[in-house]
Amino acid sequence: MIKNCMARIGCLAVMLVVLAAGWLFRDEVTGWWQRLEITAASVPSEEVAERASRKLEDLVAGDGARKLELSQVELQSLLTYRTEPLLPEGISDPVVEVRDSTLLFSARVDPRGLEGLASPELIERLFSDSASVVVELEPGVVAPGVARIEVVTLQAGAIVVPSMMVPWILDSVDLPVETSGVMVFLPTPGRTARFEVDAGTLVLELAGREVE
Repeated sequence: MIKNCMARIGCLAVMLVVLAAGWLFRDEVTGWWQRLEITAASVPSEEVAERASRKLEDLVAGDGARKLELSQVELQSLLTYRTEPLLPEGISDPVVEVRDSTLLFSARVDPRGLEGLASPELIERLFSDSASVVVELEPGVVAPGVARIEVVTLQAGAIVVPSMMVPWILDSVDLPVETSGVMVFLPTPGRTARFEVDAGTLVLELAGREVE
C-alpha cells in the first residue's frame, strides 16, 4: 500500500501541473515568474531503490517499524526504478528535490500520451504542447492522524498556475485517493503521527499502537 502510495504521489504531482499548464496555455499569459530549476543532487541506483523499497515493506508489514525516513537519493531511486516504468507514456524523466519543508517534483510531459489520466474530451480541451512541469508539495498531518500533501505551487515552464485552480484540477481527474481543496489524503498502515520534511529527509511516523 505504501509503495503504491509513493508512486501515486509522483504521478499526482505531474498530473496536477500538466492539467493546469494546458489550461493556462490556451489563454494569454499575463504573469511571468522565475522558473524553478530542479536537478538531482545524488545519483539514483537500483541498489538504493531496493533499500528504500525494503523500508516501505517493513512499515507496511508492521513488524516493529513505525517510522519511515527517505533521503532525496532514495526518493529519486524509487521514482527512477520503481515509479517511472508505471507512469503514463506521456510522462518521462521524473525528478524529485527535497527542500527545507517541501518536495519538488518535475517531469517532461507530452499530453498526447496521457490516455487514462482524464477523459479524452478533457485532455483535448485543456492540454497544449509538451513541456517541463514542476509541482511543489508540502507533507503534513490532519486530524485524526491522516497523512496529507498540500499543493503549494504548480509551474509549467515560466508560468505559475493560480492556486485557485487546484481544487478544480483535482476534481477533473479520476484520482485513486481522496482530495479536499488543495490537499490530497494518503493511505497509511495506521494513524499518522508525523509526516514532514526534516533535515533533507522525508519522514513518515505512525502513532503508537496504544492510541490507535
